[in-house]
Amino acid sequence: MLQSHEIVRHSNGTAQFVVLSLVDVTDRRRAEDDLVRRAFTDPLTGLPNRRALTDRLRHAVALSRRRGLQVGLVHLNIDRFRAVNDSLGHEAGDLLLSQVADRLRWSTRVEDTAVRLGADEFLLVAEDVEDLDGLRALADRLLRVLDEPFLVNGREINLSASVGLTLGSDTTPDDLLRQAHSALTRAKADGSRARIEVHEGALSRDDVDALQLETDLRHALANEELRLFYQPIVHLRDETLLGYEALVRWEHPTRGLLPPAAFLSAAEDNRLTAKLGAWVLRRACTDAAAWPEDLRVHVNISARHLAEEGFSELVAAALAESGLAPHRLELEITESTALFAAEATLHSVAVVTDQGVTLALDDFGTGYSAITALHRLPIHTVKIDRSFVADVVTEPATAALVQGLLQLGRGMGLQVIAEGIEDLDQAHWLLEHGCAMAQGYAFGRPAPLPSPAEVFIGEMTDAPAEDVAGELLPEAMETPAVPQQRSGPRLRATDLDDTGAFATGALVEDSADPDEE
Repeated sequence: MLQSHEIVRHSNGTAQFVVLSLVDVTDRRRAEDDLVRRAFTDPLTGLPNRRALTDRLRHAVALSRRRGLQVGLVHLNIDRFRAVNDSLGHEAGDLLLSQVADRLRWSTRVEDTAVRLGADEFLLVAEDVEDLDGLRALADRLLRVLDEPFLVNGREINLSASVGLTLGSDTTPDDLLRQAHSALTRAKADGSRARIEVHEGALSRDDVDALQLETDLRHALANEELRLFYQPIVHLRDETLLGYEALVRWEHPTRGLLPPAAFLSAAEDNRLTAKLGAWVLRRACTDAAAWPEDLRVHVNISARHLAEEGFSELVAAALAESGLAPHRLELEITESTALFAAEATLHSVAVVTDQGVTLALDDFGTGYSAITALHRLPIHTVKIDRSFVADVVTEPATAALVQGLLQLGRGMGLQVIAEGIEDLDQAHWLLEHGCAMAQGYAFGRPAPLPSPAEVFIGEMTDAPAEDVAGELLPEAMETPAVPQQRSGPRLRATDLDDTGAFATGALVEDSADPDEE
């Protein structure tokens, strides 16, 4: 920086040269820049702080008005963070907050800004948001990122976060912040964890309806509104009953009987999948304990529920309380769950299967890599997806694929169930090509707890069901006659368009198939 200058002249007054005095201010400028950075940056996480938020939010609101879009705020609060500090110490708590900040930073778009408000609170400013669905999708993605275990000082820690959302453009930055904070306060009002609440002013009529459904779902368990329907699994050779798959329904007090597709997204939005899954598991075990000993029960488990701390203890408790033998319980997971399971999940599965519970791979063949999924976990049964079975008679390419899946299962010593069989042509083709077990409308629609007459069909054979289903039909063996379709338990008219098993996920790939029976 120029400090002073002096012109040296000749005797006649003309300029000869200039003497400049310069001062190096590099260190001072660096210090000034560092002070500015410190003033607008959280020292622990490196994220912008509350002071920087004011400027960025004001800029985002002005930009949204010019573009005709909206600004969304995602206000996150880490659940039970004080317990981490109390049990592991403040140093571990600081490391954990730094990891949370890193995940938020990596999971946001370039135009979005993640801010640490202080303590265990973070806020995301999302620019150019079209509607509430887009903001919800962003919040769900952030929560899924936080679902993965954190490693602090060699110890795995599982976290959840409560979230408040708001959306707008014709309002001041301060009003948006108050709205997001108000929504977060409601999310944590009754001590709940991992809930998402939306500021009511940001809701359309459809959003209000969906919000009411979410509110109702929180009370569904306490009000005993959930029901289990059961769909039979049979042996194709003679239609011997082998067991049932448990499928959840919601007897809503005003909307009637709701299939899973009507409320699973609401469960995801409120992080209720684990609670619903625990209820389904306990009830299914209790019901199955009253069946003949050769009948098994299949229960769908979501990726999020499987990854929850204490899942193996939950399974053990459900078996102990019901008196159900472990080998009569089969847990169904999707391929994506098997492929992307964390180490903690793999350990939980190992504990459960060591107890004697078996594992089934649902929607077999539809995921990223069926073979990889089979090697990651101790799979006992694979279920060929209904999308393949539907075209097995009419599409040669699909028929070749299903035949390959059957051969793969046989080669690996696995039991194979074909799902979604709706007519006798499909049943005949599968029987001819060595499929031993089946499930679908051809053998019975999902219905409430089977009557004694249905349950005791399993006693019509002298051989235990596991022996009957354990071996695939040899190719050289003469194909038995296709069993005649039998009528399943009666259903209400509202269930004729049934949509499927209780299966969810943190991520989209684990969501329930809308065509599931």
